[in-house]
Amino acid sequence: MIKPTTLLPSLPAAYYLDPNILEREYAAIWRTQWQYLMRLDTLKEPGAFKVFRIGDREIFIVLNEDREYRGFYNVCRHRGSVLCEADSGQFSSNIICPYHQWSYGLDGALIKMPRIDVVNAIEDLNLLPVALTTWGGNLYVNLDSKTSLSLESMMIPGPNVLDNWPLERLAVGHRTTFTLACNWKVFWENYLECYHCPAIHPELSQIVPLYQAGLSTANLDPDHPAEDRVAAHIESWTTTGRAIAPVFSTLTAAEQVVGHTFVEIYPNQYLVAHADYVRQVSLQPRSVTSTQVTAEWLFDPDFLSDPDADLSPAIEFGARVLDQDTRVCELNQRGLAASGRFQGHLTHLEQDLADFHDIYRNWMQINT
Repeated sequence: MIKPTTLLPSLPAAYYLDPNILEREYAAIWRTQWQYLMRLDTLKEPGAFKVFRIGDREIFIVLNEDREYRGFYNVCRHRGSVLCEADSGQFSSNIICPYHQWSYGLDGALIKMPRIDVVNAIEDLNLLPVALTTWGGNLYVNLDSKTSLSLESMMIPGPNVLDNWPLERLAVGHRTTFTLACNWKVFWENYLECYHCPAIHPELSQIVPLYQAGLSTANLDPDHPAEDRVAAHIESWTTTGRAIAPVFSTLTAAEQVVGHTFVEIYPNQYLVAHADYVRQVSLQPRSVTSTQVTAEWLFDPDFLSDPDADLSPAIEFGARVLDQDTRVCELNQRGLAASGRFQGHLTHLEQDLADFHDIYRNWMQINT
């Protein structure tokens, strides 16, 4: 723990600037950890596919004949052509390489090599699989197809804190994707502290009084009194402070008034659950100084089907917070590059950030 009277060294600037370190991160983190891809209702019909770029790798997800998701690297086993040229689409029946027309079933099995008769090699030339798992209506991938790591073990503070939210039932009411000019760790570090909140997030700080003091509730003790987490009469994170959709009936009384409940799934997703909707944010590094971020607002489908439903108070509030964070994350990245030899310091108000650094050092096998 960081004491109020001490400072703790942060990561050196090279960890946010050096492409060689990003290459190490790809190998140690982005190819070994579970990562959010999409909602389970994204693909509708067998043969539908969607391409994803995970770190420096490319995969595609396909819905098979049994309406089960399968995932593979986007590469033909012949000479390495991509199989899916478009980012999404529909296979007519089989997966056919656009180069030499090798054909695979939706289960990834090689079924045809035109004008070639090499039957003894076919079983060894199936598509290269990735591991998939589901939770809360979400699909997750691990590029290590033989991983023994469970998704639940990666959730902070744990998978059960959102048990009473009907996550599997919810549908995406709004989605936005944008690119930040900063290292992916800068994004996480900003999220993990509210030392910046009084100056950067005045609207959010009005809703959450603790944020006015620079305190973070991201991993607040569940036994902490719910009434201390949000201002009086605040129901949800919206521009009005009021819930815009019916409050989830499965929530306890405390969960209905708590205002926000967080779950982090490093390295690429966090969820914040409110009484009437859930927002989930995921990220992918695109370069050492560029990060792609996707935010999704999840609502009950009955609410979304109401022609009078107005999502804008929730969307505008969340988008404003993300815009404010974008500015300071990019300022942070620019400052880290200003000298190239900089190393920051963490205060006791940034304990969650220090804990993230410990996880990061463990991933990267950095001795301290």
